[in-house]
Amino acid sequence: MPTEKFDAYGEVLPEAARGAGGAASVFLGRVGQYLFWLLVVATVSARIMTYPATPVFEVGSTTGSKQTVTR
Repeated sequence: MPTEKFDAYGEVLPEAARGAGGAASVFLGRVGQYLFWLLVVATVSARIMTYPATPVFEVGSTTGSKQTVTR
């Protein structure tokens, strides 16, 4: 029993649009997903290698500057 498929706005999708693309579309979708996750892993790896494991926090002198609060 065929079921109707709907687009994002609730309209019924035509039969011709459902089967369009085929194997090439599935292949390109998978390649796109792999490239995206490869980019994510490369970006995270680059940030891990670039930044030190123990950051150095430098605290400036607070005697020179005066902090004022106004409302």
